[in-house]
Amino acid sequence: MDSDKNKNLLEKQLKAVGKKVRVDILKRLSSSQVPLTYSALQKDILGNNSNSINLSFHLNTLKNSDLIENREDGYSLTVLGRQILRNILSIEQILNVQNKSIMIRTSKYSKEPFDLGKIEEYLVKEGNMEVYQAKQIAQEVEERLSKTRIEYLTAPLMREYINGILLENGLEKVRHRLTRLGTPPFEVSQYFKNTNLNPDLFIKKLGSDISEQYLLLNLLPNKLADLYLSGEIYLLHLNYWSLRPLSLSLDTSTILQFIANKTNASGNFETSFNFIRLILEFSNLLKTFKPFFSEDLLLGNFDHLLKILNENPGFTNKHYLIILSELLYFNSTYTDERSHITINLNNANTYFFNEIYNHLNEELYPTYPNFMIGYSDSKSRTEESLMPLFKLGIPQKLGFFNATESKLMNSTLNYINHPFNHDTTTNNIILDKILINLYTIALESHHNDDVFLELVQEKVNEIFQFFSFKKELIGKKLHNSKPWNRLLTSFFTNGGKDWIQNTIKSISFFGLNEAIKLQCGIEIDRIDKSEKFALEILTLIKDIISEKNLNENESYFLNQPHDGAYLYQNGKIYSYYQEKESPAYSMDLIRKESKLSLEKRLTLFKKFESLLNGGSIFNHYIDLNHKNLKEDLEKIINSKISAFSIKLN
Repeated sequence: MDSDKNKNLLEKQLKAVGKKVRVDILKRLSSSQVPLTYSALQKDILGNNSNSINLSFHLNTLKNSDLIENREDGYSLTVLGRQILRNILSIEQILNVQNKSIMIRTSKYSKEPFDLGKIEEYLVKEGNMEVYQAKQIAQEVEERLSKTRIEYLTAPLMREYINGILLENGLEKVRHRLTRLGTPPFEVSQYFKNTNLNPDLFIKKLGSDISEQYLLLNLLPNKLADLYLSGEIYLLHLNYWSLRPLSLSLDTSTILQFIANKTNASGNFETSFNFIRLILEFSNLLKTFKPFFSEDLLLGNFDHLLKILNENPGFTNKHYLIILSELLYFNSTYTDERSHITINLNNANTYFFNEIYNHLNEELYPTYPNFMIGYSDSKSRTEESLMPLFKLGIPQKLGFFNATESKLMNSTLNYINHPFNHDTTTNNIILDKILINLYTIALESHHNDDVFLELVQEKVNEIFQFFSFKKELIGKKLHNSKPWNRLLTSFFTNGGKDWIQNTIKSISFFGLNEAIKLQCGIEIDRIDKSEKFALEILTLIKDIISEKNLNENESYFLNQPHDGAYLYQNGKIYSYYQEKESPAYSMDLIRKESKLSLEKRLTLFKKFESLLNGGSIFNHYIDLNHKNLKEDLEKIINSKISAFSIKLN
């Protein structure tokens, strides 16, 4: 009898929910937090077709089956009604999965039906999840999709859907591992519309974005990545940061000797083969270094090559242009309109520069090499070697270093310390240069000097962490690279397993003047208090670096910020300044607008120079019609600073 009674009850309940409108009523009541009146149900269920269905009849049927109840405040589900509805939804889900096939457009440009197994595999393989947990998440994804009206999804949308469910389940680390790299469509559209980006640059830009995202999302710890994203620490060449060193320094004589050994010329180039072939061999060899640095290749002692060419009977001054054209071609392969070669000449070769400036092409000028030229502290030698260069016009790409100290620098102002006056030569690798944003520290310290210095110490230690990751990442990337290992063996005496440990590691800063003005209320060059605190900051950084080097046998150096348009264009720095027209970054230790005399500026600069053991340069700004250049040069050279440049205002 009980069996028959249950069958009758089941039949009654099935009849009660056998109409779509009644199931809709149950769903609507289930979704409401409060009872619903007749008029509210009529509006929600029937909409504008209130006369098409006898809603009262269907409500009474559900009420008689004990699925809903009606009180003074309206209709609501009974306990039985909620249980029956839950089973109805389960049946609907089964039927949806059975009859519906969501199509997925994959990243390989094909369409495939939704596959639960692939979701599980994706979560285990890329998200590093346990199998049982991956199955749970995959089933939840399937259940939720079955309740939607979605018929078509792209793979990126499916990943976003999965990521949302992961976040809801508190699986943030898994979601982070699954974050896909790529450029948002809006940014791609902006690149596409940019007429200054040729097709090669367009493709390179998209690839660079992915490399940068991979570094920040997957390779660096979140804390370090956030330091870059917030603008507190600046990394150069972010797209190549984990892939290769910043710069290389090569003595030209080692390159020429390598060519001589390769061609069996025994170093006697002027009689062994045509000088044009020498230039081409030299140029081709430079290209083998190109994949292994991001900023520049410093060619020290370039006079050696010019001397060999000058001694060739068929060589004329016009052939200097062949050298220049090869250097320009080398730079043009970077497609960023910047120079990636710095040429060192121990003495100014007036004929060489005369040909360069006589054939100066303004369109190609950004890719002209940077030049570092040695000078003597002798007054007569100065007039003889430097002044003719300035008669050609103020050469913006020239820097001058004190040849007696042999403190040669590259474009990022790192001392290389080539022993030019000795029989041996040393080639060097600059691993990186990482900069601290001192202005953000000033914002955070709120005029408290002790807090400022504590934050500086914290940032320097965080830079050490950056370098630890860079050493590890580049070591893994280049360890099995045959081309790189051949170059190490042939050109770097410190090559081998410990080559990374022996690289130059540069720590620098920017926003010094802006930070001091905010912290002390007035610029460095205007009051002793500001000058003293600026020197205290740099002394602290230098002391921390010295201790690190001593304890760990390391090679960290503190150097001056270098000129780089990428910092102005970056956008992160501007947000820290109240006025957007304010310069976000300056390489100058003494601000360009300073009213100090040249002598006083040089005296102040030498105080900074004594702390910047990694490299510094004094920039002297003049107008185009400046009348006292010769006298200014004498004052600069007599000050015995390590390096200087002359720039137009």
